[in-house]
Amino acid sequence: MTLFDTIEQLTLANNPTLSTPAECLAKAGSPSTSIAILDDATLSSRCYSTVGDDTETIFQACSISKPVTALAIMRLIDEGYFTLDSTIAELLPSEILDILTEDSPSAQKKIIASITVRQLMSHTAGLSVSGFVGYANGPYPTVQDILRGAYPANNLRVRLDALPGSGFSYSGGGITVLQIILETVTKTDFPTLMQDKVLKPLGMTRSFFGELPPREANAAESHETGYTPSWTTHHFQPEYAAAGLWTTPTDLLKAVAAVQRSLEKDDFLKKETAETMLTKLDKDSGIALSWFIAGENDTNFAHGGANVPGFRCMVVGFAEPGPKKSGIAVMTNSSEGTDVLWRVCLAAAYLKKWPLVASIPSLKMVTPLWDMNAVVGNGWRDYLGTWTDGKGEYRVGEEDGRPVLWWNGFGPVKLLPGAVPDSVNEGGVCCFVLDGLKLMLRLKGDGDEKVLVLENGLKKDTTDLKRSP
Repeated sequence: MTLFDTIEQLTLANNPTLSTPAECLAKAGSPSTSIAILDDATLSSRCYSTVGDDTETIFQACSISKPVTALAIMRLIDEGYFTLDSTIAELLPSEILDILTEDSPSAQKKIIASITVRQLMSHTAGLSVSGFVGYANGPYPTVQDILRGAYPANNLRVRLDALPGSGFSYSGGGITVLQIILETVTKTDFPTLMQDKVLKPLGMTRSFFGELPPREANAAESHETGYTPSWTTHHFQPEYAAAGLWTTPTDLLKAVAAVQRSLEKDDFLKKETAETMLTKLDKDSGIALSWFIAGENDTNFAHGGANVPGFRCMVVGFAEPGPKKSGIAVMTNSSEGTDVLWRVCLAAAYLKKWPLVASIPSLKMVTPLWDMNAVVGNGWRDYLGTWTDGKGEYRVGEEDGRPVLWWNGFGPVKLLPGAVPDSVNEGGVCCFVLDGLKLMLRLKGDGDEKVLVLENGLKKDTTDLKRSP
């Protein structure tokens, strides 16, 4: 039985009235969920779809475009085009620098000119415009229009809002400045540059930046839910570097594998370059150079993405001392795809015992699938009794030898073993999904310091429960 087979079993067990994994994932929010897994350098993939998509179907990679663009940047650095500390004053055409500094106080102009490639890649340049919604139809803006926030661009002007290097503030505007830098130093249009420097060398044959060609017959179409199509199949993203990549999960993991090989020895990138790319620059956000770093010993490098009207995606790779040459990429074609894709990531990591950690705060409270085959153990019995958050009463009890929960006298609600990587400790299962709810109960502490943490997948927050006196 493969990993995908086991994930399918979990999915079906969590949806006993449905007959296929694709139906389960559509009910959860996405009509197509395309998954690729890299396991000790071996790639495998499956696509679960109720609308005819398959593993060769391309999806919008959304903001995962940024770390793929970062591969080109780091390669150009290896080739001597510029350095991480090169400034935009050194690299940008004067007309672009003028746009970035127009209407700014005179003192700001020198500050803007001092922004570095490193700061742009790590979202610490202080530039505005976090993201771009794209365009259902023309006219399409030029990069100059985008920077100015001028018609027909649908974004505000890209401007200096904070001091460069003073902290993390996610900026698609800053990544668009990098797009112009790459075109300027190579004298090549961005889509061609990315084909030449990254996509072709890595064998990413189902990947490109730019408009969807009319001849492309296998592209995912955007949905609002698992059942309802969006008002248009997709938006065009002229902000290529920030959000303009079309690709597959398999191709994304080819990029991850290139980083992992380069961490071992000079490969697609020089070893030192790859290490620098994954060195965390901001502790709170976990940002490195266009990758988010998480996990104990910084073993996870990841990026997510969300494009209007309805594409959601995630890619995660592992670095030493994490699992060797492993990772996962999941792409969905729905605005409700985030919880879907992260449950899949959690389930795969749970089954493989991978140290997966959410690098994005909104993912941390996603309620996972539950595992019908997990050995529950007896540790949960130490938590029997009544608990409170100061507002209500929660009572952990037992029914037919399994844990259950009563809330303010209502119940019992079954407590089901959560399919999350850290779900088991020495006492057995310590993470329990509340049957039928977007809630998970995490058993923490020892001795007299025990505490229950209620993770709310609807509100995306946590509540500590203490024993009632």
